[in-house]
Amino acid sequence: MQTADFPLPFVNAPYSRAMFDDEWIFVSGTIGMDYDTQTLAVSAEDQTRLMVRNIEKYLAACGGRLEQVINYTLIVAGAEHLGAVVQTLSEVLPCKPTGTAMLAGIAVPKAWVEMQVIARKSQPVGEAKP
Repeated sequence: MQTADFPLPFVNAPYSRAMFDDEWIFVSGTIGMDYDTQTLAVSAEDQTRLMVRNIEKYLAACGGRLEQVINYTLIVAGAEHLGAVVQTLSEVLPCKPTGTAMLAGIAVPKAWVEMQVIARKSQPVGEAKP
């Protein structure tokens, strides 16, 4: 998925924003950027909120919803942002999917958080309880 509504952050990037079939949606790494203005939110909290809104748009374009996310990979650029990102994510993500978080550099300068998600369109089976 690469349209005027969902441009890629790098010209000729060899990937799609999202791919889907009847059951699954895969959303590529997404940051807290306003793609209309090509500007990043300043704080890690605001980037996290905008990132989730962007992911929600991509899911909707593929026939899905944020509540259907079953797995995510979260990249945070610097331990100093981790607490704010995790706290904000817990406030704006309406589900508790499986996930992996890591500290690593992000290709876009001053981007503090990036997340890719996998969603399942049909009802997820449920959350495992230890």
